[in-house]
Amino acid sequence: MTNVLHGAEKPAVFVLGGAKISDAFGMMKTVLQNGTADQILTSGVTGLVMLAAAGVNVGDKTIQFLKDRDLLGFVEESKDYLRDYPGKIFMPVDIAIEQDGTRLEIDVQAMPKDTLYPDIGQKTIDAYTKIIAAAKTIFANGPAGMYENPLFEKGTRGIWQAIADSDGYSVIGGGDTIGSARRFIDLGKVSYVCTGGGAMIRFLSGKKLPLIEAMEKAYARDQARSTR
Repeated sequence: MTNVLHGAEKPAVFVLGGAKISDAFGMMKTVLQNGTADQILTSGVTGLVMLAAAGVNVGDKTIQFLKDRDLLGFVEESKDYLRDYPGKIFMPVDIAIEQDGTRLEIDVQAMPKDTLYPDIGQKTIDAYTKIIAAAKTIFANGPAGMYENPLFEKGTRGIWQAIADSDGYSVIGGGDTIGSARRFIDLGKVSYVCTGGGAMIRFLSGKKLPLIEAMEKAYARDQARSTR
């Protein structure tokens, strides 16, 4: 994780999806401010929040979805990120919905307003795959969509495959992240898999972790004793 936070080989790409976005947004601010992340690719709920912040009409159902989960505040926060870090945050350009039992992909500017959007579309997958292929360092947290439904596994599968195929140093973490990645790729193709999702995000946010601090102090004491 230190390889990602300090001195990551460039370009460093962060891929953020999933539904649990509060910790991810705190980390996003940190890695943008300190220059750790050159590009952030958003999908899942994070992508929808960014689209709303960019002025895209994501529809009443999505706004209610965010409101019910106390996530609307992140829309205002995202407006600041988009303003302060132009060109660094990428959003979906198309989404997928279910229509008559089949998958239908639609450009975001033509999103229907009376439904939710369980996945990203192929145009977004292709654009993100190209960026990931050029990255030297990749960090990913959260699936791109509702991968549990076969209709909406395409985005998550595509992103994880792009990371598995990359020559860059790759890190993924978190329970749902690992579960979805294991479903579609060989985890042996990922450089580092972290099972502690919340702790991982806090570490990359620059926050102190009590156990790490205790271990560092113990190590320092041992080193001091060994030189006496």
